[in-house]
Amino acid sequence: MKTVSLDNDWELEYAATRKNASTGAIEPATGLAGLTGRLSATDAGATIHASLSVSLSERGTTGIYFGVLQGDDLRAQLAASFTNVVIYEVFGDGTNVLTSVPRLVAAVRRP
Repeated sequence: MKTVSLDNDWELEYAATRKNASTGAIEPATGLAGLTGRLSATDAGATIHASLSVSLSERGTTGIYFGVLQGDDLRAQLAASFTNVVIYEVFGDGTNVLTSVPRLVAAVRRP
């Protein structure tokens, strides 16, 4: 399980795929709009705080979407209640995409 470390910027990254209607092959889902990433206290839940939610951008046409949360915001919103606790990275567009990934919150980054 990856660790979200306080004070360090955190890049949320989501590799979106879909099944090709003609061939049935799994391929990158490119050109998606409205994807967001957030940190939630519960699996697939609401964001812990507005500063821990970000719109995602696609890296070229790879089907990989990303957004960055600032380390200062992580410390401000997570330090008091979430250090050494599992939270969730949630990716979604509000309609068709919803993915949730557990992450451990750590006070410091470990090599």
